[in-house]
Amino acid sequence: MKTKSIRMSDELLEAVALVVKEEKIEETTAIRKLITIGFETYVAERYRLGKISLALASRRLGLNQIETLHLFSEHGIKGNLDTDDVMHSLKLLSKV
Repeated sequence: MKTKSIRMSDELLEAVALVVKEEKIEETTAIRKLITIGFETYVAERYRLGKISLALASRRLGLNQIETLHLFSEHGIKGNLDTDDVMHSLKLLSKV
């Protein structure tokens, strides 16, 4: 693990302090947790907008596709496949 030095606004420091207090965790753990949540939200939004595929989102998050869809559902994001996409995939699978 690498060490990074960052500047944080008073508002962000207060947010970190709130997580530390409520979850009874160390400050560095709270910062990592908040960064992880932010990155997951960023990837989920890119997927929702159709900017990245489920496969790419899964790779970026280090999860399998089922885990990724579960995470996205927690963010209120449904799969972005339509019926045509599913039918096309089924046709490709039936040829294998």
